[in-house]
Amino acid sequence: MGVVLGLSLVRARVRIAVLAVGFGLFELVVALSYASIDQNAIRSLVETLPPALKAFSGASDIASPSGYLGAAYIHPVALTIQGALVISMASAAARDTETGAAELILSRPLQPWRWLLAQTAAVAIALAVVAGGGFLGGLLGIAVVDDLGGVSGAHLLVACAGGALVFAALAGITLLAAVLTRGGARAVGWAAGIAVVSYALNYLSEVWTVAEPLGPLSVFNHYDPGVITGTGSIGAGDWIPLAAAAVVTAVAAHVLVQRRELAGA
Repeated sequence: MGVVLGLSLVRARVRIAVLAVGFGLFELVVALSYASIDQNAIRSLVETLPPALKAFSGASDIASPSGYLGAAYIHPVALTIQGALVISMASAAARDTETGAAELILSRPLQPWRWLLAQTAAVAIALAVVAGGGFLGGLLGIAVVDDLGGVSGAHLLVACAGGALVFAALAGITLLAAVLTRGGARAVGWAAGIAVVSYALNYLSEVWTVAEPLGPLSVFNHYDPGVITGTGSIGAGDWIPLAAAAVVTAVAAHVLVQRRELAGA
């Protein structure tokens, strides 16, 4: 199993490094831009925005140091970086099955669930590295921008951990799709589609009262980094559903991979 884990990380090493550095640089650039804004002007501008646009900033005060820095972690760039990582890596199981690489690996005395567990561990390690890159970028921003000096590094760490939990849930969904579909492109398509629908559902629940009861079904509904960066905590009503989604989907994938024939793509 260790060989499969090492191989998965080696194959994705450039991707992991590039995304981690890119995430960190993006958060640093956002932090540096705070020195050039007028807090009162930004606050006034946000208050005049229609609800459809105000929803993108979450429930935090985006003009405050913690709200401004925290909101960067739910920016489409930050979400795309982490989403691309987990979807591409968690769908590797389907690609290996499709190309026949999985059959070669499993010709050795290795149970399918252990093979998938190694792939899952690789995704978890890669996600931790990339999320860590985003955290270090924000932390460096706090250190060099005087106006952000009041933002707690510990609170920022909690916010980054919350983001990683969101994408751990998406990784679990992708693993399940990879086991069910058996095709790399199909697994990526299903996972990306679910991520987009989840994001859209969260947005609609913020701006349309009819869709509001459906908001908790979205993984993004349980993550507001602007608020977390200010409070330093994630409510149980948010982290428990995310953790449950990650665990349930990952366990389901491991059970199903043990029961299905790899050649049955």
